Amino acid sequence: MEHFSAIQSLCRVGLEQGDARFRRQVERLRDRLKKAGDERDADVLGGLLNSVSGEASLAPSIVEVSRSLVSGDELTANVQAPVDRETSVPLAEIVLEPGLGKPEPIYNETLHLALAGLISEWERTSALQAMGVEPSRSCLFYGPPGTGKTLTAFMLAARLRLPVVNARIDGLVSSFLGTTARNIANLFEFANRYRCMLVLDEFDALAKMRDDPHEVGELKRVVNTLLQNLDARADRGLTIAITNHDGLLDPAVWRRFENHIHIGLPDAQTRLLMLRTFLASLKLNDDVLKMLSFVAGSRSGSDLRTFADSLRRNLALSGDEVSPATVTKATKAILPRLGLGSDDLEPGYLLVKDETSFIGAILHADLGIRQESLAQMLECSQSKVSRSSSEWEARVAQSNAG
Repeated sequence: MEHFSAIQSLCRVGLEQGDARFRRQVERLRDRLKKAGDERDADVLGGLLNSVSGEASLAPSIVEVSRSLVSGDELTANVQAPVDRETSVPLAEIVLEPGLGKPEPIYNETLHLALAGLISEWERTSALQAMGVEPSRSCLFYGPPGTGKTLTAFMLAARLRLPVVNARIDGLVSSFLGTTARNIANLFEFANRYRCMLVLDEFDALAKMRDDPHEVGELKRVVNTLLQNLDARADRGLTIAITNHDGLLDPAVWRRFENHIHIGLPDAQTRLLMLRTFLASLKLNDDVLKMLSFVAGSRSGSDLRTFADSLRRNLALSGDEVSPATVTKATKAILPRLGLGSDDLEPGYLLVKDETSFIGAILHADLGIRQESLAQMLECSQSKVSRSSSEWEARVAQSNAG
């Protein structure tokens, strides 16, 4: 391609900004170069995509959150969390450095924009107040387990240089009459005293439908206590609640939170970014990563990390040199242990049990994987890949006709 060196430089600068939309355009350019037979330039862009982080993460700069937004005494290592009076068990964990030792979350563009919007509100309090509005102080994260809700709450606190008072709501529950409501009140009184972000995990443990006929009056009183304390904290600090079961939440609870952010399973593009990050040490090409993403299927970020770690362990113990073929061999070995591939319609099952169908399915999944690359992964000829693809198409056509 003419002037490719200049294009390469522009791509590098754009990718380093972390914009997911720009990254997708570079990926499209790489795929078009491959299709046009310009393998050399396509490989250069592929290497660039691998070397520059593809994470759609929040801006790395730390925000000095306004003291008009979060007030109170400073939390220090000498401050002790409140405890349950009956059992002396702490009601919360105090995390002074919420970002320490935590991996950087990877988000799709929609989620990235939602979280960046929150930080922008908390950073530019004066601009909002000039317009007669206040920044939002509360957010409810909901979605399936393992999608990074708690990690996201801690990441936001780290960006704002705020310590976290982290409480699992199910840990506030007591068998003693009246103690649960008292625990909730004590927790909020403590959080309101200090400059912090209050994180309420497993929020659905108490905030259930109050008109549930199976619930007793005690729990209803507890939910009312929770709602009253949320109202009282509304102008004192930042509060984030987390739940895996949003369907259990009382509508009155939803109204207490100004933001409702769904953190779901990663989409195909985000799944690929996650695996690229988790497997960065293996230096895999994009076609292999796309194959792994296809095999892993719709899984949470936590499950994808487990998948990647299992793959690296298998490769390390095998002693084989990392290559498309050895990665595929290792993938086949770990799938039964991870519960991936037990369903005969899943890509994992096809990879292990029905190679012809796997070839057809992955080539027609519109992933942009080249037949030559797939042949290297499966250690077969390119003609076999082409033949298997044709056979799969014929079977699908026959099935549709029938």
